[in-house]
Amino acid sequence: MFNCPNCGAPVSVKEKSKLHPSKPMTCKQCAQVLKPFTVYYYSHFFVAPFSFSISTNYAGFSTLGAVALSFTLVYVLLVCQPIKKVV
Repeated sequence: MFNCPNCGAPVSVKEKSKLHPSKPMTCKQCAQVLKPFTVYYYSHFFVAPFSFSISTNYAGFSTLGAVALSFTLVYVLLVCQPIKKVV
């Protein structure tokens, strides 16, 4: 998850949070081009409103608490998404 799938070099959280499907990242050790899985990246647009809605309507969170919870959840999903090699 935090390593290059080609050589196993560590990828920092800061680099991984900047990863976007249209802008691939290169590994510093092996120069392999890396991209996130597109399904994981675009799933954030569904996770954030769903978690906000559930936490305000059913869990009883305030608006600020629901925003903080959904932002934290989306950031964790963004950082923990798998990366793949571009062939």
